[in-house]
Amino acid sequence: MEFQVVTYNSIDKEQFYNFCKGASLETSQPASKNMWADNWKENKDTLPYLLEINKRFNKPNGEFFILLKDNCIIGCSGVYISQFSPYVGIAGVRTWIHNDYRNDSLNREYLLPAQKQWCKDNNLKIAALTFNEYNKNIIQIFKRNRLGEKSGRIESREPKHMFYNGLQEIEFSVIIQYTPQWVIYEKLDLNFTFDWTTIKWKK
Repeated sequence: MEFQVVTYNSIDKEQFYNFCKGASLETSQPASKNMWADNWKENKDTLPYLLEINKRFNKPNGEFFILLKDNCIIGCSGVYISQFSPYVGIAGVRTWIHNDYRNDSLNREYLLPAQKQWCKDNNLKIAALTFNEYNKNIIQIFKRNRLGEKSGRIESREPKHMFYNGLQEIEFSVIIQYTPQWVIYEKLDLNFTFDWTTIKWKK
């Protein structure tokens, strides 16, 4: 079994679209509806639209990563420089792992480390993960086990992993991409501070 992380621009688009189509059929997952639509060129919520029309993950402002197992796509996730600060990267965007591999900590081991490294390579000071209201409960999982550390042992955490330098949580929701979001983040530069109240969501 061989896993490999590549970028979106290096893979066959039809292969990726088929992956998205398959994900969209998993209707028990709220995010599935945004993975694919036959009219994706007109559907701003779909992942192909963000990649091809909106170009949110285009260099130098972002990157979209694909996880392969033996050359088959089994996961994806993106990172981009936030609109509110040139020093904050929003990672874990549009993450999807194939159902057969969701309990294997592949996001922790492959996709998030690639995005954290991208943030470092682009001189960002913070790598953040954001959550909608419907899935903000995932934050508690991150806080409990730092993305699935084996038996909670700190020695399973390596510098490549997200939250190696600690997990910070914003106690209020903020506006990101015009949507209220809940945020956890890691400081890549321990001396850097961002005032999250400047984007606090006001009801």
